[in-house]
Parts: sequence; C-alpha cells; structure tokens
Amino acid sequence: MNEIASHRFEELKAGGMLPSPSGAAQKVLELTARPNASIRAIALFVQRDPAMAGRILRYANAGHYNLRPVVSVPQAITFLGLFRVRQIVLGFSLIDQYRTGVCSAFDYAGYWTSSLASGIAARRLASLAHSPPDESFSCGLLAGIGRLAFATAFPEEYAAVLSQGLSGEALAKEERAQFGIDSAHLSAEMLESWGLPEVFTVAVRDHEQPAATSAAPGTRAHALCATLHFAAKIGNLLNLDEAQRWKQVPSLFNAAAKLGIEESEVPPLVDEIVADWQDWARQFELPMRTYSDLRSLLAAPPAGSAEGAGPNPGLALLRVALIVNDHERLESLIRALTGLGLRVIRWSGPTEAQGILQDDLPDLAIVDTGGVEDDAVAQVHRLRNATRNALYIIALIPAAAEARFSQLMRAGAADYLPYDFTETAIIVRLSNAQRVVALQVAVRAERELAVTSSSEWARSNRRLLKDALTDVLTKLPNRRYGVDRFAQEWSIASSNTRPISCLMLDIDHFKRVNDAHGHDVGDIVLQQVAAMIEKCCRGSDIVFRYGGEEFCVICPGAALNEAIQLGERIAAAVRDGRYGVDENKFAVTLSIGIAVRTQNMHEPDELFRAADQALLAAKEGGRNRVYTAKPKGAYILSDSKARSDTTPALIV
Repeated sequence: MNEIASHRFEELKAGGMLPSPSGAAQKVLELTARPNASIRAIALFVQRDPAMAGRILRYANAGHYNLRPVVSVPQAITFLGLFRVRQIVLGFSLIDQYRTGVCSAFDYAGYWTSSLASGIAARRLASLAHSPPDESFSCGLLAGIGRLAFATAFPEEYAAVLSQGLSGEALAKEERAQFGIDSAHLSAEMLESWGLPEVFTVAVRDHEQPAATSAAPGTRAHALCATLHFAAKIGNLLNLDEAQRWKQVPSLFNAAAKLGIEESEVPPLVDEIVADWQDWARQFELPMRTYSDLRSLLAAPPAGSAEGAGPNPGLALLRVALIVNDHERLESLIRALTGLGLRVIRWSGPTEAQGILQDDLPDLAIVDTGGVEDDAVAQVHRLRNATRNALYIIALIPAAAEARFSQLMRAGAADYLPYDFTETAIIVRLSNAQRVVALQVAVRAERELAVTSSSEWARSNRRLLKDALTDVLTKLPNRRYGVDRFAQEWSIASSNTRPISCLMLDIDHFKRVNDAHGHDVGDIVLQQVAAMIEKCCRGSDIVFRYGGEEFCVICPGAALNEAIQLGERIAAAVRDGRYGVDENKFAVTLSIGIAVRTQNMHEPDELFRAADQALLAAKEGGRNRVYTAKPKGAYILSDSKARSDTTPALIV
C-alpha cells in the first residue's frame, strides 16, 4: 500500500493539486532550506509580516521551557531553530490560506478548529513519547491534512464521498476507491515531503488506527502514534456539540489510559489544552465555544438529549444507514429522514458493514427485506452478525408482511416500517430507536469507563512507556531514545546540509564520589548534574544519559562556535554548583568533548566517535575542560577562564 500511496502522491504533487503555502511563508520556507541560511536574513524577512512575526514570538514563549521571555524575532528563531521555524510557519500559513474553500461538504472552520486543538494537545503530550514539542505540534496540526488536500484537489468528488456520512475504515476505503490513496497515507506523504522525519510520518499514517500500526511497542514511533491518537480525540471533541461529546468522551479516557494518563488527570489536562486553544483560535479568528466540564458529561446525557426536551428529542443526532435497492423507496426515505435533520448513510448490503469498527457504526439501519421469507430472515441475521449485535435494525416491509414480523424479530430486527409509511410512523419508530440507542450508549460508556478508569492500568502503561524511553535514575531520556533521536536529526541535517553538533560529557572522578560518600549520594549527584545540564540547553537540544556518569547532548543546527558556547555554559554552571545532601555538599566538574558534523562523515556513529575522542583528550589533558575535535587544535576551559590553546590536543 505504501508504494501505491507514494506513487499516487507524486502524481498529485506533480499536478500542483495539493495545498501549499504561498507568499511570505513560501519565502521563509525557501530561506530556511538553504545550507547557508542566516538567522538575521530570515528574521528581517519575517519582521516584514507582523502577523507571522507575532505568531513566532507567541509560539516561542508558549514553549513551557521555564526560560526567560523571548522578546525578539531573531531570538525566537535562534531558540526554536530553523527546522522548527520552518514547520511552524508552514502550519500557520496553511491555516491562513485554506480557511475557506469550494468543497461544499467539507467543514473548513471545523477542520482547523480540530486540527489546531490536536496540535496544541500533541505539543503538551510530547514528553510522553519523548518527542520534540515543536515537531509534535506540527504533526498534530497537520495529521489530517490529507482530508484538506482532497477537498482542495477534488472538491466535487470529495463532497460526494463526505455526503455518504462514512467514517473510520469505511471512509478510508471509499477514499482509496475514488482517489487511489486514503487521507491518512496522503497526510503522511505530504509531511514527509515537507521534511518531517520518518518516525513522525509513520505516526501520522497510523494514528487513526493505532492498534494496527507497524511501529513496534516500546518504540518512540509507537508512543507517538498513541499520543497523536489521543490528541486527535481531544481535537475532535472541540468540534462536536454537547450531546455528541458525551457519546465520545469514554473513548477519550480509553486512549488516555493507554498513554498512562489516569482518569483524574484527563479533565484538567483537557481544560489546559482548551484554554491554550481558545487563545490561538482568537489569533486565527476561528469559531470558539464554551465547554461544560467533562465530569458532568460522563455523569449523565446532556440536557438536549433527555426525554421531554422537545418534540423529537435527540432524533437529529441519529446516524441512519439505509439498505434499500428500490430507487423510488430509497429517495422517499432519504427525503423524510433528512427533513427530520438525520444523517443518512447508504449501504449496498450487510457485507459492507463487516469492515466497520463498532465505534464507527451508525446508530440504526433501515433494511428493505421485501417481506419475511427465508432470504429476508437470512439478510437480517447476516447484518446482525456483521455488526456484532451492536446495530438497531428496522425492517422495511410491505403491509401484507406485518402479521409475520415476529420471524424477523427472531433474526435480529428491533422494529419494522411499512412501505406506505407516514412521517408520524417514522417519528414513532425513530423515537423508540433513540431511547434504546441512548441506553446502549450509556451502558457502553459505563463499561468502557470501568476499564479506562482503572488507575492501575494507566500506571502500568505509564511505567512501560517510561521504562522504554527514560533513564529511571536521572529522568532524562535513555541511550536508546537518544540514539534514535540522533539518527533522526542526522537525517534532517544531511538532507538540508545543516550543521549538527554532539557533546559528550563525563563527571570527573565520579568513582571518588561513590567511594567517599556512598552510592546513594552518588545517585543524587547524578540526578543533580543531569538537571543542571538539561537546564543549560536549548529547547531543541537532545539531552540524554549515555551510560554511567556519562551524558550526551545533540545540538541540531548548532555550528562549532555555538557548540563551544554551550559546552562552556554547561561546564561553568556545573563547576559553580554544589552537589550532594545537606551541609556535606561538594564541588563537581565535567570534562566535555565536542564534535561537529563534517562533509567526510556519512554515519551518525562517526560523530559520536569524534566527540568521544575529544572527551578522552579533555580527560587526559587534566579534566574540568572542554575539548573540540577540530584539525588545528583544541579548545580548553581552565578553572578560571576560557582560553584558546595553540598546542594541538586532538587531531581528527
């Protein structure tokens, strides 16, 4: 499927049919893609567009990195890094450019409402998958961009697809039939073409059906896929009315538990995301609503769907599938049902329901059985089995067959509607169906909530995620995660000819710490030094425990001078601190080796080895200093000040 999807994507791309940024945003994308791109030149261009400049500043200050406020565009670009600025500008420009369109059945405002909320949610949840917040935001924002692409490239054809009321795998199947690719694969292909690494495109491709992802459990791609799935559910909630949200909330808790988020943590998390979303929605002039507390939604159906709330309570919320071959009867039913505000789906027969997941099933089906003969009974029975007894079935029958309807009931039909139905007859049947469906939803919600509210299950999942990607002692990402992220950033740097630096850091004489103070204090020192290293780094830097008392920092976009400055800053901050416990705290120093990717390096391991060799030279040179792997000498940090040593200490 991937090769077919890639081929189809290239056809659409070559035809210029896909959404793309234009104007100022396109210029920024071109500038950031150049190997000799200057932050100053990009900042000058961004500042010509006050809206773009304001959004970049706002985004940089919304990073929750506990750093000083970012007050200028050059500072924001430096802080975020060119690659992240590129993705942020891309996403924001698409919102501006495609907030309306000609596809009559596509809700453009609703699409961006959900997408923006999903992006904000993915950014807040990024730590669960140990993924960069900014890439997570881009993935959440653009995970559904394939749907916008279909609405842009094929407005009439996609309107016809959307008018069928399909969702989930049924919608994906119809998209593949009509366009040769489904929206999830198209989204992944578009993100890949915009430079996002494979780990993100795999997660985007599979996030709608995370159970079927090709990513192995315990990997970052698997965790990111689950994170995007949860983020998308939050985004979807914000685009539904209150009654629809009540129906969807239980599955939200289910997705949260898979990420290790306990029941009590979900409502405040969603409240924070909604607050952020409302601020950003104002910036983009997207429609906003107020939302009731999730706990009240779980406690009982919203007022609008309760009995007695109106003449046809809740009917407009029902989704009805029709299996009717007679064209005249089918059109008559469609007119009657849509006139009552119901959403109608056309099914060719019971087999079409077999690939539908239970969560995506309509609320009821009206099936033209033609009577109560053996074939009619078998048809109802097949439909009942295909939908796993979860569908309310109304048999459409001739008046002469009413007396023998009990045979269809035994096969699984819940009610019948005569061929010569009246509007009153339809309302009576649908009202009965609505009460039963509401009860079934409540029962399913209660059952699902009983599972998802299990704190132990959530804690177990959280432990699995942390064990897979986090160093238990220091709480930093572990070596497995760091090597994976490094490979990703190496790929980005290679494809964009951007610099990338590696710092290897080792606590000096750490064995003496353990011998003199004990291993418990040694563990505390490791935690304290790890926190200091992380505090000194940029938001885009990748900090992880390499092993023992050794740490590693990967700096995407950092050339030699920037890496040296970071190494100096870390070494000085660690040297100036005091470590251990209570009144027995003591000084600690670091030896640091730095290497920067060169044209002669073809694999990430080569950069690791060069930085490790520089670290070894720093330790042999007396420790408490910074060495760089550069041809003409080494850069040394002395006890009192930084100085350049003209004596070659390491040549690579």
